[in-house]
Amino acid sequence: MSGSGEGPDNPAMMMVSRMHARHGVLLDAYRHVIADSSVLHLGAEDGRWCYAFASAGALQVVGVEKSAEQVSKFTRYPDIGLRERIDLRCADPMEELSAEVRAERRYDVVAMFDLLEDVADLFLLFSHIRALGPRLVILDGVFLISQDPVLRIVSQPVPSGEGGGGPLRPRAVPSPRALEVIAEALDFELEWIDWTQVPEDGRIGLADYFATHGEKRASCTLVPRDL
Repeated sequence: MSGSGEGPDNPAMMMVSRMHARHGVLLDAYRHVIADSSVLHLGAEDGRWCYAFASAGALQVVGVEKSAEQVSKFTRYPDIGLRERIDLRCADPMEELSAEVRAERRYDVVAMFDLLEDVADLFLLFSHIRALGPRLVILDGVFLISQDPVLRIVSQPVPSGEGGGGPLRPRAVPSPRALEVIAEALDFELEWIDWTQVPEDGRIGLADYFATHGEKRASCTLVPRDL
């Protein structure tokens, strides 16, 4: 198997391997913070990560997902005493985040996966997150491979199930350095997660984390420096 993350041509195997690897890197490594915490998950999709945060010991998990179709899928997960800790809301993540800030809510952990590309004003996004008083922010998404602090606007087709075939939807893809500049301005300590810690034989389905041209998926944590 190559170190690029390419694995056997088996979609089911790739999906399972990817899921296990992402849980290990993005969740299991931070169980000591997640346990007994309140979690806000922006871009919660069908609630699978909300379920995972609750399984990791979070006492309260608020998930925010814009797609009603995705939110409706949450009911397929078994109720094993975790759902009572989860509040999955169908709402625009930025609007809900703003509302939580106005209501002076506080969260111990903020998780944000696959949301950056839908937000043009990243400074406002992270300013709102900072106002929630988190001890930890976990971020995973797509970044432009560039050494410069840039934000590139690109277009992509609307995903199937959301009116595919219509106008292209703009995406705002930041470079890692752009996020670092914002973190510095808001007094966050940013640390990039090292995906090479995943053994080569565990990288099935993770090729996007090891891309070398154009865009790549990357992850990081942000911790307020005044903690």
